Amino acid sequence: MAKAEDLLIALDDGHGIDTSGKRTPVVTEIGRAIKENEFNSKVVKYMDEHLKYIGFKTLLVAPTDADTSLNARTNLANSKGADAYISIHFDAMGSVWGNAEGHSIFVLPGATTSKKLAECVAGFLQQGTSQKWRGIKEQNFHVLRETKMPAILSENGFMDSPREARLMLDINFQKEVAREHAQGICKYFGVTYKEKKEGGNNVANEEYEKNAKPSPSLETEYNAAVKAGITDGTYPKRPATREEVAVMILRGIKK
Repeated sequence: MAKAEDLLIALDDGHGIDTSGKRTPVVTEIGRAIKENEFNSKVVKYMDEHLKYIGFKTLLVAPTDADTSLNARTNLANSKGADAYISIHFDAMGSVWGNAEGHSIFVLPGATTSKKLAECVAGFLQQGTSQKWRGIKEQNFHVLRETKMPAILSENGFMDSPREARLMLDINFQKEVAREHAQGICKYFGVTYKEKKEGGNNVANEEYEKNAKPSPSLETEYNAAVKAGITDGTYPKRPATREEVAVMILRGIKK
């Protein structure tokens, strides 16, 4: 049985935060589109934490919000001798709302070890939130072709699906997807899986800090709310009670 501490897992959060076209149509209730990287980066963050908790070493091949080139991502994974490469994505059929739904995993054609890894992850993905399973598919994607280790690319829903788009900002769904990938990685390498305990919180502990920064995609709106006196600017990522929400709504109405 392999030891987690001897294994390096390369984690790829898909596209940059401002990559052109990689976003949902406008979601009416929040008044904006959701960027694909808002989901991808959170899943990779939670997966990174979870894999380290189990004992794995991890490598973030695109650690900033910038749109890191595909060559830079795969070259880094290859140069560090990663044992597996996991790329997280959210699919789309087009730029307007449609009917496509479901999740899938892509591997390089004929890559038997990658397919085995995909099968291990797929088994856990299908146990989570109810989604159409679209199967393990073969494609000649760069991150699958240019990596020297088993590599998979998971598409975890459709951005142009009204239902699945709303899952992208759901912290519980993000953590679920991260956990299912971690479980699959453990199964593939024969490593004992350990559940990461978070004391019932839905947000990582560091996000509860009083002076934490708001998410880049929401920073403009959040700062405007602070300026308008709707909120005081502290604990931007801490869940709000119903009392606090009621007060903020009332303040907004009075403005």
